[in-house]
Amino acid sequence: MTERRIAGEARFIVGTGRCGSTILSKMIDRHPGVAVLSEFMISLDFYGKFGERPVSGDELERLLDCGLESTGEMKKIVTHLATPEITFDAAAAPAPVDASHYRDGVLPDLVLLPLGPLFDDPPKVFDEILAFARRQPTRLLSEQYEALFGWVTQRAGKTIWIERSGGSIASLPELVELFPRGRFLHLHRDPLDVALSMRTHNHFRLRAFKQYGLETADGIRWSDLDERDLNNEQPMSPRLRAVFDHPVPLECFLRDWSESTLRGMRAVKQLAPEQYGEIRFEDLMADPEAALRRIVAFFALPEEPGWIDEACAMLRSGQAAHAEPDAEQRALLDRYCHAANVLLDRVPPVELYR
Repeated sequence: MTERRIAGEARFIVGTGRCGSTILSKMIDRHPGVAVLSEFMISLDFYGKFGERPVSGDELERLLDCGLESTGEMKKIVTHLATPEITFDAAAAPAPVDASHYRDGVLPDLVLLPLGPLFDDPPKVFDEILAFARRQPTRLLSEQYEALFGWVTQRAGKTIWIERSGGSIASLPELVELFPRGRFLHLHRDPLDVALSMRTHNHFRLRAFKQYGLETADGIRWSDLDERDLNNEQPMSPRLRAVFDHPVPLECFLRDWSESTLRGMRAVKQLAPEQYGEIRFEDLMADPEAALRRIVAFFALPEEPGWIDEACAMLRSGQAAHAEPDAEQRALLDRYCHAANVLLDRVPPVELYR
């Protein structure tokens, strides 16, 4: 592997789900020096990946090779979900891929999500990552991540890493604890547009069904599903189909946007002005070149001719469709999203005195 000098500064793109960070990460990935670690943190052990503490190489390996402890039971139905963020195609892999080889009999999220855009053979690189983790001495978790991200960046032939996981604004307090000198770019989008997009996305719809304890017309709850339903066999079971088809109320997604944003914004006051930046998805779509130049300046990325034009060409007309709320939706926005909208300067605060 060719030696490259890896920039040690931690850089993160944070936002809610469906805020546009996936397309932004793909655009930034056009920069020849940047390795975008897309959905890397979300691919790790849900409960163990945060919290500064001494971590051994063996524990780091367990955080990476975590089976169902990352995205949970959703991984059992990954074929049914048809999640567009999944970049790995097992059928096109250079060598046969057997899920039973891995923990809990499921393909690791690191293989399914972040390694595909960076490498031609994600399972091979995953095995290399685990071997790298096992070799590491015991040190602080943040130092383990810095070494790991640097290794992946060098393995990809890049010099700078930027991590981007969907819904990561809710984890900003934990990220700031681990990387108190990092840079955090907050991409945010109109909450109604986010909610409408979540409502058409299988993963977010099923997650809301489970999180809010919903039930189908026949009284089926997520807790009623078992191995007969939670598998990738075709066709899906009638009970799982009923859950897929159940309409999730819009307020569930608006609550998710608001609660995630408010939790994340609590950590902003710990950051120096140069460590925290905001950009609206609407501005990215309206003038992508200007938005990318702001991002280059914020992250202190090296100048590389041509990549911004190439990145801007990735956007499609109509990709930023904006919905004007009707009366019912306006009431829901006022009820669930006003405080977060004020913090993001998307709506004016309530006029208390006139």
